[in-house]
Amino acid sequence: MTKSGTHAWGTQAEMFGPRHEHRLAMIVREVDRIPKGGRVLDGAIGLGQLAGRMQQRGYRVVGIDYAFEAALHVKRTSTIPAIVGDMTRMPFLDGAFDGVTTGETLEHLDDDASAAREIARVLRDGGTSIATVPALQSLWNASDVYFEHRRRYSAAQLQSLFKNAGLEIAKSTYWGFPVVLTYDTLFLLPMNKRRARRKVDEDAALQSVARAGRSRVLVNLVRAVFAVDALFAWLPFGPGLLLVGRKGIRRGD
Repeated sequence: MTKSGTHAWGTQAEMFGPRHEHRLAMIVREVDRIPKGGRVLDGAIGLGQLAGRMQQRGYRVVGIDYAFEAALHVKRTSTIPAIVGDMTRMPFLDGAFDGVTTGETLEHLDDDASAAREIARVLRDGGTSIATVPALQSLWNASDVYFEHRRRYSAAQLQSLFKNAGLEIAKSTYWGFPVVLTYDTLFLLPMNKRRARRKVDEDAALQSVARAGRSRVLVNLVRAVFAVDALFAWLPFGPGLLLVGRKGIRRGD
């Protein structure tokens, strides 16, 4: 693996564990509204977990990622086509996809507006975009630095980004309060501070945490606790945002 900023690609805590699985499940629930057999772009594909689940559910999935390691990993571990590319200048035809997913990606980009316009461009009329991002600049902390975030979003900012790209907002909701936020504060933040100072392969405690993050039993148990947050979904607050945008169907001249 190559070194990128504060961590080696593919080792980030945000790619594993109960929080990651909880967020993927939210995206998949929205993807299920796209007709089966539809062509869906996953950007950025990362380790391919989301793309793999969409493929298993009957979607024709294509992945794009700026990291060569991501495309290579997906090629080696799945049958999903994945290319190296820039989400602000994607090499796809207009209207090529029925859906586009982008989980925890826009906050890493200098030009998120161009990425949103590209998402809208490659969507067919009536197509769906599903995005998740970290929410609320007031919650910025050392984990954002570790994850190499450029920003956090308010609901209004994220909605404006997609509206300006030409999409209609079908859903916009904060998630993760109070349980996921507590998990982030008491567990993820201290762990990331430690990971920023030490290499995982040289730290027994970090290695134990990494193994725990891959335990299906433990992950499912913590995710069950995260479900409590659904009771508070009406509050305009949380560490994450989920947005569903739709491309309007253009009428004939």
